[in-house]
Amino acid sequence: MLKFKHQILELKNQKLVTIRQAEIDDAEKLLNCIKTYIPQSDYIPKLGQEIKMTIEQEKEWINSFLTNDNSLLLVAEYDNEIIGNIDLTGNRRKIMEHTAVIGMGILKEWRNSGLGRILLKSTIEWAKHNSIVELIWLQVYTENELGLNLYRKMGFEESGIIKNFFKQDGRYFDNLTMTMNVK
Repeated sequence: MLKFKHQILELKNQKLVTIRQAEIDDAEKLLNCIKTYIPQSDYIPKLGQEIKMTIEQEKEWINSFLTNDNSLLLVAEYDNEIIGNIDLTGNRRKIMEHTAVIGMGILKEWRNSGLGRILLKSTIEWAKHNSIVELIWLQVYTENELGLNLYRKMGFEESGIIKNFFKQDGRYFDNLTMTMNVK
């Protein structure tokens, strides 16, 4: 199993953050972080009230990343608090185990600090050295300009749009799938 070597990196705001693999003991802090950033985001297709995971379930979720060779869960930590995370979830089906989907979330006050780029870069580097993962992919709202610009800069390519995929408050949004070959 390919481990992730933790890193301490400087953001645009000169603050040092630790990027490391999530551990089971992070469950409560990580769950609190997720419960905070989901309602703060216009571009995560989940509502705050839909987060029903218990700390025990969160521990199981973290453990799934620790035990599956084609998956990775990283947290960003500042001052002993989790301020964001990124997960690379490898497919469990044999025919698709070489593919993994990315999900990421960051607390509002840490957005536009370079943290998203650092989390993404760390995940891509890990995937490039993973013996199973060959294709990573993500989905993004087509109007999420900041996200789109970041993904394009990092080397993701547009694979297709599903029109009216998301619906919130009677309004529809298109979903863009982006991919990157890491081998």
